[in-house]
Parts: sequence; structure tokens; C-alpha cells
Amino acid sequence: MSLFGASIRRKEDPRLLRGNGRYVSDVKLHGMVHAVFIRSPHAHALIRGIDVSVAIADPRVVCVLTAAELPQDLPPLPCIDAEETTKPFNQPILATEKVRYVGEPVAVLVVEGDRYVAEDIAGNIDVDYEPLPAVASATAAMAPEAPVVHFESNIVDVLKYSVGDVESALAGAPHTLSERFVTQRYAGTPLETRGVIVQWDEARNGLTMWSSTQVPHSLKSTLVGYLGLAENAVRVIAPDVGGAFGVKLQPYPEEIVLGLVAERVGRPIKWVEDRYEHFLASTHGREQYHDVEVGYDDDGRILAIRDHAVTNTGAYLQRLTLVEPFIGVSMLSGPYNIEHQQLVSSIVMTNTTPLNPFRGVGHVQAAFTMERIIDLVAAAVGADPGEVRKRNMFTAGVFPLHRGIGNVLAGEIIYDSGDYQECLNRALVASEWEDFRREQQRARAKGRHLGIGIGFFVEETALGPFESGRVRVEPSGQVVVFTGACSSGQGHDTVLAQITADELGVEFDDITVVHGDTDLVASGVGTYASRSAPVGGTAVRHAAGSIKEQAIKIGAEMLEASPQDLEVGDGEVRVKGSPASSVPLAQVAARVAPGQPLPEGVDGYTLDATDVYHPETNTFSYGCHIATVEVDIETGVVTLLRHVVVNDSGTLINPLLVEGQVQGGVALGVGGALLEEIAYRDDGQPLNANFMDYLIPAIGNMPEMIVEHMVVPTPLNPDGMKGAGEGGAVGAPAAIANAVADALHPLGVKITETPLGPGAIHRAIQDAGRLTNS
Repeated sequence: MSLFGASIRRKEDPRLLRGNGRYVSDVKLHGMVHAVFIRSPHAHALIRGIDVSVAIADPRVVCVLTAAELPQDLPPLPCIDAEETTKPFNQPILATEKVRYVGEPVAVLVVEGDRYVAEDIAGNIDVDYEPLPAVASATAAMAPEAPVVHFESNIVDVLKYSVGDVESALAGAPHTLSERFVTQRYAGTPLETRGVIVQWDEARNGLTMWSSTQVPHSLKSTLVGYLGLAENAVRVIAPDVGGAFGVKLQPYPEEIVLGLVAERVGRPIKWVEDRYEHFLASTHGREQYHDVEVGYDDDGRILAIRDHAVTNTGAYLQRLTLVEPFIGVSMLSGPYNIEHQQLVSSIVMTNTTPLNPFRGVGHVQAAFTMERIIDLVAAAVGADPGEVRKRNMFTAGVFPLHRGIGNVLAGEIIYDSGDYQECLNRALVASEWEDFRREQQRARAKGRHLGIGIGFFVEETALGPFESGRVRVEPSGQVVVFTGACSSGQGHDTVLAQITADELGVEFDDITVVHGDTDLVASGVGTYASRSAPVGGTAVRHAAGSIKEQAIKIGAEMLEASPQDLEVGDGEVRVKGSPASSVPLAQVAARVAPGQPLPEGVDGYTLDATDVYHPETNTFSYGCHIATVEVDIETGVVTLLRHVVVNDSGTLINPLLVEGQVQGGVALGVGGALLEEIAYRDDGQPLNANFMDYLIPAIGNMPEMIVEHMVVPTPLNPDGMKGAGEGGAVGAPAAIANAVADALHPLGVKITETPLGPGAIHRAIQDAGRLTNS
């Protein structure tokens, strides 16, 4: 029986559930010292001086480093796809003359003892700040009199897309609506915060760094560049990673600074972010608003849309900051056929923690905005929201579909495959839409407020530029798979073993998957953008296919048969139709072990193959969420009743794992819809940098969940796989917001922003009452 497509339990789980995981904090090295970073308490200030004399006098202090001790030509953190005009807005490794957000690193202190000792001594480092006016919101930052974060203007870039003739289409539309839709700032908040251990190796004249990163090869390249070391002198290990969600997607100042001081200290150095630091210094995501004008006809068909999106990117442009504002507009129309579009995205800097992608980057805001628009149009024309969606959706016969819009990740957006209307129909059936409408009417008669809402999305996945896969069969018969994709909980060990077992016919338990070590995996990109299965998995599939070809060549000699008559299956090379005439893969591997004469046509020793897969473009997953809720208008509390997801991620390697990914994504979406928001005062001081005030979903917040899989394979890779890791987070906020709006519709309440906590619900009800009474 093929394991490809089977819902089997994860290989990783027994080890992790027994407490045998090995995270950064579990790495124990002799003579380890501890680092703490001195961070700015000000959102905006000049640095007049740093006095480290008292700290240095403490015998427990090993090293203090400020920007003055760094090489003067050290460049700031890189920002991919930044133009020359935006590069000056990249973050320095340590702040020099000015700090621009609370939590920006100013110096590092390394001490004997532990983190507690380091925190105590850090209080003896005196930084002389001259506070400056600060700005925290994008709206305030664009005002003419706003404090300038860098120079000249806080608007550092503007992106523009256009298709069709929006002006004429809006002018000729029978109806128009204008509205602002707001998605708040929140964060990935993984269970394990960021952490680094670095050890200098004299013999290697280099270093080994353990980091809870999603991108070990990118981190290695960064360290090589900043430290001026040879490629083979730097090793990066990402051990077990306790969640990432994009927060660990880039090299950070802490990793570079600790790499720079490693040789000076000469002992292993450990730094693990505490939770307060995490809220201040790890990147945030999402904060974006859309000012839209929409033209539509009497049937609710959308004729044109004009959108001006504004993204608060924080104080600096980070590695992939520009992705959020780009995707937020380029993917706005999602599954809908809107002929005329004018899309503008402004990138605005403020004195807040920098923005960078996390789970569902840009797509969350696009789906929230578009799905609220659809429901508002449906209400305006008196039509069912599901029916209005069908009237606007692309049909199944249009793929591949060139959208005529490009973006930062995919070049031109080309939808590869799908059936959006079927997905919506299946979700409507699974949600028992009509039955709920009848229940809703009965509840309203009793003074209860129930609502149902749809959140449809299309999401670009399987991002390149490449991923590596290597497969090796040992003489013992064990198979080792090496991948440049780096797991942070997704299940790489399981799904890549399933692909390998399917290709070679070997036992699942005989396969070991290796990742997260740049000495063992020569090249790789990492894990983000729902790419591990369709890109990393395809590389493994190709490598295992090459192993099969090698094994047949070698087996032909061993069996004295023609290669055309052989096949690989059940862990052996055998004659087609004569399974008794066979040789185990273990013996095939032993046949080319060092010391053996090579068979004719075999290039080298070991049964070993590597593939580097470059996808030609992205795949586009999609799905439909339908949420049902009850809103208590006295308390403002939203209770989630049931959440239905129908999701198309193409061919599924392991439906059980995909269902888990969807459920986890919905949990993140619940937080975004109802609970999570990073709040700042107007002067840039954070207000809720802790888990008492920053609320994340708990089990009591989660609804009954139904997940169904549609399978429309993509033609872009051999197995037809699309990405599956982020769709749960993308569709949920839109569906929940639409359900809340539906519940409160009889009160005339307008829902245009998240999160929809009790305070927000009360304000919306009060605003509706004022409008009704005026």
C-alpha cells in the first residue's frame, strides 16, 4: 500500500511528546556564558553617549560591545527587493546615533553566571538619551507636521498596479460604495522565542551557531558576509524549533552581534529572548488599512475597484517587509473577476517595532477587505452573500489564468488551477447554510444574535527560488533524506519520508530525514510561504527518482538482466513480473560501497542523489471558510459556534497533517479576528507587551471545526501539490468578521476592522445607535 496520500501519524511526535526534543535552550556546552542586550526604552531618541565603565569593572563581565566597537563599514540588515531609495531605511546592527523604536538593541553584555546576573549588571550600563518626538500610527505619520522617523518623509515607497479603466468604470457604475477596512498589528508569538548559542572553533577558524531560525542557510550566508569568514568556516544548526510563523524568517541583529563577539569571548555564548523582549524586538505583522471605492451593478457584480492601502511597516525595512504591502493589494480581488482595478500601496514608517511577514502575509488583509466588500454589496442589493460571490467568481474553465498583475513574490500572478464555485458550494453544504438561517430567525425572535459569514481566499504558495533534496541508501538498507527545508513543527520528517517511501518502495520506518544543519545539507532556502511540500518535496521526489535509476543500473549487473526489465519496489530491485528474481536495495548499496569495483555505467560510490528544484512560478491554493457565531450585545462577547473550512491544496501527501495545519491556522485567525492586537501609545510606547494584556486564543475560544479537502492538482509539479500551511489563518478573520456583521445587522452595526473584542463590539453598537437617532 502506498503511503503517499495516507493519513499516518507524525514520525516526530513520540520523541517530542516524551520530552526528548532538543531546542536551543537544551544545548549544553562547557564554559557557557550568557548575553543580554541593552535596548532602547525610547521610541525615538538621540544617543548622546554610552558609559560602560561601571559594568566593565565587574569581574563577572566578559565583554561589552556597542556600535562604536563594530567595524565602521558594517552594512545594515539586508532587505530583499529594496530599491536604492529604500535601502537607507534598513536597520543597523546596533543603534549608532539614534534609536527609532522601543526595544532597538544598543549594546550587548556578556557575563559569567546566568541570564539573571546579566540582567542585573545591564542596569549599570548608562545610555544618555535625548528623547525626540515620536509617531506610532501610519495615519499620524503621514500628517505634514508628523515627526520624521528617518528623513524627509515617512512615506518611503508607493506601489501602483492598474488594470482596465477604473475611472470610466466607476463613473458608469449604477452603484458605488466607499469604506475603510482596518487590520490591526499583531504577531506570531511562537511558543519558543528566538534564541542563539554561538561557539568559536579555533581549529576551524570559524564558528558554530545554534539558532531557532526558519532559514539556516540564509543565516549562514549573512554571517559569512558580516564576519568575513570562509563558507566552510561557518556552521548553522537549527535544532527543534518551537514554532516560528515567519517571526524567525530573517537574520536578526542579535545573531550577527553574537557572531562578531564569538572569537573575542572564546567561549560558548547563549542568548534566549524573554517574552517581553519578544514583543518589543521580534518583528510584528499585518497592520494595514484599505480605503476602497467599489462600483457594482443591480445584481451585485463588481465592475471596478479603487484601493489605496497603507501599511505601517514600523521603524525599519527588514528582510521581507515589502511583501506585506505588496501582497495586500496585488491579491485583493482573490477569486473574483473584477475587470477594472486601480491599486495603490503606501509604505509608511513609524516609531514602532519593524514589520515582517508572518503566517498569511498580506493575504489576510486582502481577504478581509474583499470579503467584507462582497457582503456589503450583497446587503445593498438585497441578495444572498453566497450567490453574490458566485456571480463574481472565476469559473473552473479559465485556468491557467493570467491576472495581469505582478507582485514581489510571483512576477506576474498566474492562477494555476482550481474550482472556486465548487469549493464555495461544498462549504455552503457543510455549514448547513439554509438550516442556520432558519435557526437564526428563531433566535432573533428570542432576542439572541446569531450570525453566519463567509471568508473566501486565494493564496500564493510554493515560493521559490529553489529547494534542495538529497537521498542516500546506506548498505544497511536505511535511507537518509537531506532537505534544505527547515521544520518548525510542520511535519517535514513525516511527509518527506512518505514521498521517499512512495518513490523507492522502502519501509517508512527505515527513512530518516535530516534538516536544519548547514554542514549536513549543502544548500537550502528554508521554510516559509507554504513551500516545503511542493518545492522541498518535489526536490526529494526527483532525488529519489535518480536513486531508482541508479539502483536499476546496478541491479541489472547483479541480476544479469536488462535495465528495461527491472523495477524498484518493496525495498528491492526486481524483474518485472518475476518478483522472486530480485535483490534488496541494501545489497545494491553495498555493491557500490568504497572498495568495490564499479559496475559499468555507474558514476560513483554510494547510492546517493541530489536534486535542486527550481519551480517555474508559484502555485495558488484557495479555500472557503464559513463561521457561525453568537454575539452578546450586553457584554460584547463573541462566541464562535462552528467553523467550516473547505480547502484545496492540490494533491495531499498526508491529509491528517493538512487538517492539523488548517486547524492551527484557524486558531491564529481566531486570535486575529477577536483577540490579538499590539497596542502603542501615540508616543510609541508599547502598552501590552505581555501575555496578561496581549490575548491569544485558548481552548475555550475555539469552535467546533469541520475541515474538508478538495483536490485539484496543480500542473506545476509532478505530484500536483500546492501549499497548505497558511490558508487557515487567511480565511478565518474574514469569515468571523462577516458572521459578526451578520449577527448585528438588525441593529445597523458596521464592521470594518479587527479585532472584534467586547470593547469594539460595544463601540460599534453605540455608533449604530447614534446614527439611527441622528
